[in-house]
Amino acid sequence: MEWLLPAALRVITAVALIYFGLGLFNVTWLMRVRAIGALAVGALLVGGFAWPVVRPELPTAAITLISSGITIPGVILCLLLAFAAGFCAWFVAWPAGRIFAPYAVPTGLAVWAMQSGTMHRLLLEYPDAAGRQTLYAALRWEGLLWLLICAVGYLGVIVASKAAGAKIVILGQYDSEKPQGVNVLINVVLAVVVTLAVTWFAVGFFVQDVHQPDPALGSVVGQPGNRQIAFGVFAAFCLAAYLVKYALKIGFLPVAAASALLTFFGETQLLRGDTLAHLAGNWPIAYFNHAVNAITPLQMVAFAWLGAITGYWMAVKFHHGTWESH
Repeated sequence: MEWLLPAALRVITAVALIYFGLGLFNVTWLMRVRAIGALAVGALLVGGFAWPVVRPELPTAAITLISSGITIPGVILCLLLAFAAGFCAWFVAWPAGRIFAPYAVPTGLAVWAMQSGTMHRLLLEYPDAAGRQTLYAALRWEGLLWLLICAVGYLGVIVASKAAGAKIVILGQYDSEKPQGVNVLINVVLAVVVTLAVTWFAVGFFVQDVHQPDPALGSVVGQPGNRQIAFGVFAAFCLAAYLVKYALKIGFLPVAAASALLTFFGETQLLRGDTLAHLAGNWPIAYFNHAVNAITPLQMVAFAWLGAITGYWMAVKFHHGTWESH
């Protein structure tokens, strides 16, 4: 029971931050309560009920497909719970389900991510260059699974919206601004490219730990903690979504989806050349060539989705002045 008090304090702190943070957007107290309820649905259904599916054997181990022993039936259960969370959260947050319900499933993933061990802990099982090569080669694809869970949760939001007869625009534009035909694809591709460029530098800036000079790599960064990762990834994707909405009139989905690509490109870059061998031969396991490679795929996707949704609605609030048309 000694874990109960710290857990309760974390929950109270999170609820207080969300409640007073929404006040900055002039959200009424009732809508703030409904928003917290929508997040609680995701935390309960995905973060709680699906926890046994992803829980690693060791409490300090990282949550990954490699170390958690996640099975295909387990993945199916996660997908069903994600759909249910998105669907139920829409009605809990009514009439602002389209705003707050998409937060539900990534909130559940964030609960897992905060309990997960770090990349440093995972690399202790793969200390040499060959082991790290195998590990990163597998991890760079893993973001697609967590992305799929979030996408199924958003599908639940769409189905709930349709069932209630409400309108939801998937890419989040005004009807008068919506690009037509091939322009939609162009804007989506541009949104992903902008997101990758912005978040590569922003994650390196916001996800901070000890930096050490390195003659071959310029510098290396130590393993950041989970709270630092949560803040840094959230802030980076919030900034990217804000810029994408402001410049391209595109919603948060391409920005959030780019989180899996950021992990893929970061780890692909690490696997090329002699970077991995140089790190293994010259630095302790807790040092990385870039902060992106110190973040597990689960952590990247969970906090990126939360940041992307927030950045999008910040752009709507500050540049369009109304929520209703979205």
